[in-house]
Amino acid sequence: MTRSSRFLLPFALIALASSLAVAVPRAAAVDPYPTSGVATLSSDHFQIHYSRDVAPCPTAAISQEQAGEVLGMAERAYALYSGWGYTAPGAPVDISVDDFSIDCFAHGAIPLGTPMPHGRWDAIITPVGSDEIHLGAATGLAYHVIAHEVFHVFEDAVAAGAQQWLTEGLAEWASVRANTAAGGLEQNPDRTMDCVGSECGDSEFDRNGYPGWMLFEYLAERFGDAKVKSVLDAAAANPGWTGTQALSSVVQPLGPALGKFFEDYTTARLTGSFTSTALAGVLPQTQASIVIGSSSGAVSPVTLAVNHLAVRYVDVAHGLDTDTGPCYSASLALKVALPPLVASTPYYYANTKGAVAQAFSVSGTTASLTVPWNTCGASPHAYVSLPNETNDVVPPALDGREFTVSGTVTVDKSKPAAASEAPAGVKVIGPVVQAPTTDPAPDLTLHAPELIRVSAKTRLLRFVVFSSGDGTLKATLGSTWLGSAGLHAGNNDVRFILPTQLLKTLRKTNTPDNVLMLTSYSPGGTQGASVTRRVAVQLVKKTTKPKRRR
Repeated sequence: MTRSSRFLLPFALIALASSLAVAVPRAAAVDPYPTSGVATLSSDHFQIHYSRDVAPCPTAAISQEQAGEVLGMAERAYALYSGWGYTAPGAPVDISVDDFSIDCFAHGAIPLGTPMPHGRWDAIITPVGSDEIHLGAATGLAYHVIAHEVFHVFEDAVAAGAQQWLTEGLAEWASVRANTAAGGLEQNPDRTMDCVGSECGDSEFDRNGYPGWMLFEYLAERFGDAKVKSVLDAAAANPGWTGTQALSSVVQPLGPALGKFFEDYTTARLTGSFTSTALAGVLPQTQASIVIGSSSGAVSPVTLAVNHLAVRYVDVAHGLDTDTGPCYSASLALKVALPPLVASTPYYYANTKGAVAQAFSVSGTTASLTVPWNTCGASPHAYVSLPNETNDVVPPALDGREFTVSGTVTVDKSKPAAASEAPAGVKVIGPVVQAPTTDPAPDLTLHAPELIRVSAKTRLLRFVVFSSGDGTLKATLGSTWLGSAGLHAGNNDVRFILPTQLLKTLRKTNTPDNVLMLTSYSPGGTQGASVTRRVAVQLVKKTTKPKRRR
């Protein structure tokens, strides 16, 4: 008797599965994937070397896709600089992705004498000839960093011995242009332009000479991008030249001597007069401040020492004691005592809508300028530049030269003033402040007595109100609507003509009809707080005619 096939089939399948399990070992036993060693990818002009995730540099391991992205960015920068006419390096360039913090390198090694700790760097390039770019896996894989290092390879192809402030400034300029994004700004804007070293600032950006990119951006915007390349070409053709000599050889045939060119650059920094998105509208960091009082008198002097090819800026603020009080028109006469042998011209920038930089008039060692002023504390701060244009092209380069800023203010209290309007799009370097997500109404401070008396003859209700921002002021007197007035940040001179029919009700001082209510509103219509005063009419005394004598 035979069993039905439906009972035999399951046993056959089980037997087959068992035989396969015995005959075929686990996949990991016969084809393990590599976890150690250095992987390499190549493109037209670069080879990238990177660690797998076990060894040699597990903390610097990246994926093949990431390696391809780095190659793509390097080739993009290479093509851009070649298109600009710069000489390309002759051999393929090696890129190594490393962990500088533990000195683990996928390929080659960094130069001896690289400042410690190595983890402070985003990227390190080897000396000329070896053509190695070392990128930190943690911070060096962004396009801005890669474009900067690729430009160094182009520089080394023609001007290997050029001064570091020149090559670093040019490489940063090129990477900013390549990235079409904002470049870095120095933390020490008063540093000497040709300074490189730990004494040259508080950040690696300053110490490396990167701030020179802004000088080359000014050169490009004023005379064209080709003139930036001409500076590198001049350094290549004259190996013994300093960076300032190479720059001078380019700008002087175009008109200005190097010192005047540097002075013009510091004036552009004073006003933010650039087309670069990183610099347009950016106001300078200042190294001293003068606060002008609300009464006529002398201005407290400020003295600053400035080194060669450096500039310092002074902040000039309105209204020492008028943050909450009325303000007036004034005239400000400024003087700058110039150091001997420094032929620099200070500039003043009002930082108001439509303002431009104004040169001081120089006579001997005294520079002077008189400008309109006001005592309104909400007016934007003004700025004064103090450039020291001395340099090694026309020696001597003079350091530690003192400039003293002083002056007098003359206040006209017969002319009430309002705060000046700042130019649109101004950017001030400083900490990031979170912007409010709502539309708050401005805060008000009313400068008026508790009881405001109005002449029955003129019916003019006038007061000064300080507003923390732009908006609208709406006014009611008792149950009568008086109207509205626009508000701007600072003091506002507000006036209303009272209706004739109110005069009778305002003869008393303690009725609901006497209550003046002022309410602020934001530009979007959000209601703010209200302030109140009482209003009473001041009757005009009748003049009595003298009696005739008989």
